[in-house]
Amino acid sequence: MLSCAAYIQTIPDKLMGTYAYTQLDRCYRSDWLQQLLKSSDRTDASGNRYRELLLLIPFMLLVFALTTPFDFSWPQEVKNRENIIDVTEAVHRMEHGNMGRRAGLMLLGVYGIAMLGATKNRFRVNSPEGVLAITYMAWVLLSLTWSIDTMFTLRRVVTLYLLWVAALATAARYSIREIAILAAGVCGITAVLAFGNELRLHTIEPSNPLWRFSGLFHTVAMGWNCGLLALSSAYLATVTKNRCIKRFMYLTLTMAMCLLLLTKSRMALAATLGALFFFWMMASSRRNKAGIILGIISLGCLCYLLIGDQIVQYLDSATTLGRGQEARESVGNLTGRLPLWKECFKWAAMRPLVGYGFNTFISPKHYATIALHVGWNPSSIHSGYIDAILGLGYIGFLLLTSFLITTSFRAVMLARRFLSYNFLAAVMIWLCYNLFLEANLITRPTFMTFIALTVLAHFAFMPEEEAATT
Repeated sequence: MLSCAAYIQTIPDKLMGTYAYTQLDRCYRSDWLQQLLKSSDRTDASGNRYRELLLLIPFMLLVFALTTPFDFSWPQEVKNRENIIDVTEAVHRMEHGNMGRRAGLMLLGVYGIAMLGATKNRFRVNSPEGVLAITYMAWVLLSLTWSIDTMFTLRRVVTLYLLWVAALATAARYSIREIAILAAGVCGITAVLAFGNELRLHTIEPSNPLWRFSGLFHTVAMGWNCGLLALSSAYLATVTKNRCIKRFMYLTLTMAMCLLLLTKSRMALAATLGALFFFWMMASSRRNKAGIILGIISLGCLCYLLIGDQIVQYLDSATTLGRGQEARESVGNLTGRLPLWKECFKWAAMRPLVGYGFNTFISPKHYATIALHVGWNPSSIHSGYIDAILGLGYIGFLLLTSFLITTSFRAVMLARRFLSYNFLAAVMIWLCYNLFLEANLITRPTFMTFIALTVLAHFAFMPEEEAATT
């Protein structure tokens, strides 16, 4: 009778067929792939870890295609303005949810539980990050007791907890480099699928101020996807010694930045540029740092010499990223966010300590009232920090910001000693910066949210001694 381990090894042959499995096995054991994945003592020399990781990439792609969800008709809907829905339709969607998203979250939960059971227990509660993480998650759960819409809050809480379980399992099982490969793989395939979908629908119009690259889902989320792809590619290009892989990663980085520019998402671009600048400053020698700074100064001076006083006008135009006069005029109110936030703070003053329930302020209960007051239909608060105030009160806001600040500080301190931590620190900078103008990056079930939570889990619950070897 086969042992459990022996039986598990026969599953790929049964699912994929002997020939496909043999070809896949050759791919796993190829020299270039082993050089890319080789990162820590936890890497299995037999190739099992390589096989597991590459099977994980399409699995995660499937899961988050369901939870995000991927919509292959989205670019056409945006072009025809069919993506703009009225209040009644928005409330209906909030109340009934998405069946595909529920299926994806179930798969993610099964993955998290299975990986936790199969992974060596390396958990510890780091102070203060781990303590703050546990306290924050407990406060999120307690918000069910004061929520204005208990069932709606329950759905949001369950989603967050499932994401955290999967993130914990991933942080415990995989090294930093393997997490970066996972991020690059899923984000890279998503970007290629999105661009191919735009080509298929003939919706690419870079000269049109109203067009923004999205491909499969909202353009802001696509900006996050491209930003995370850029960060992971930059890190992998830095740590690998194989010239072919290094060139491929820099090519991927270039592609990611080009697509990010096409999304015309200003905050996603600014956050990515800031994180990349930090990464290269930390990863570079003093000589290269001086070269980077001098290069930036020289480029600025050259632009001024060529353009002259008109540089101010060009910089003003650049703030719109080609989105036209309407976008330029909306810069002052942050594309309608300031009126929304003023309305939010009025509501926050009514329940300052505990809020309205985790991620529940934009809910069926008073969505129509909010939309009426701000003059448009917001899908979220458009600020992770203000969303925390409204959902969890100022107590929850202090817990979240303390968690993010202490984690970012620890990430930067470790980045000064270990190259791999430059990637995690860059992701933390990217996350914290994006949260100023967007809320969904730590609340909605997207792959970018999952990676952000994985990084947070790494600092909160992984032992530094083992983590430092990656």
